[in-house]
Amino acid sequence: MRTDRRRRRGGVARPGVLFDLILGRELARWRRVGRRPVLWWRDDDARAPTPQLERLIALSIRHRRPLTVAAIPDGDLPALAVLTATAPAVALAVHGFRHRNRAPLGDPSGEVIDGDDVDDVAAQVAAASARFAAAGAATPLFVPPWNNIHPTLLAALPAGGVEVLSGFDGPRRRETSGLRRLDAHLDVMRWGEAPRFRGRTRFLGRLRRQLAERRRHGRWSEPIGLLTHHLDHDPGAWRFLDQFLAQPAFDWRDWRGALEA
Repeated sequence: MRTDRRRRRGGVARPGVLFDLILGRELARWRRVGRRPVLWWRDDDARAPTPQLERLIALSIRHRRPLTVAAIPDGDLPALAVLTATAPAVALAVHGFRHRNRAPLGDPSGEVIDGDDVDDVAAQVAAASARFAAAGAATPLFVPPWNNIHPTLLAALPAGGVEVLSGFDGPRRRETSGLRRLDAHLDVMRWGEAPRFRGRTRFLGRLRRQLAERRRHGRWSEPIGLLTHHLDHDPGAWRFLDQFLAQPAFDWRDWRGALEA
């Protein structure tokens, strides 16, 4: 019986068993048609090398999973460029231009608000991209802070030199207002008064729903984005991330490879 096969420690299913219980049947459907889900990995809010970022990159290297680090332009970009250059599968993305919440009280957090001028925002985006280029880490990928894609920002990004936009679980289309789109979908953290690990069951359940939706609509190659926040991880998030990255069921791509999937 299935219950007999659940080897438990302290009454909690072991990680591999839980993975199989939640995802096993769905992944079997993918295997039957010769498909493997495409995953990519984005981490947000880097400003400088830290022990947490080094730990994250070490996970990327150990498990051979490509990683995109969304870095804030006012940080130590030269040091971040040097750090990420030590790991061939780690790349930087532009994470906003201020990363300062200017939204009115009660509105979703964002650095662009109603009344901002499109040309002014485009100039700030271009300046942020130029800082990355000067640090030797030029990239066309832009990640809005708080995943807030304000219409003014959307209009300004192409003029600011951005080619690819990454938010969170947005429209299924691969292009938005002339920009190519590559979103994240699976946040390991829950956000409230204090960030904390989402929990294995909730995370894997959301992944199962993402897989099932793609299968039902024949979108086999549509990438699914893992989202992490290295500075906010608690011990549970670090443990789960290590376990999840070790799973062999997925086709992990860097952001460019995911975009072309």
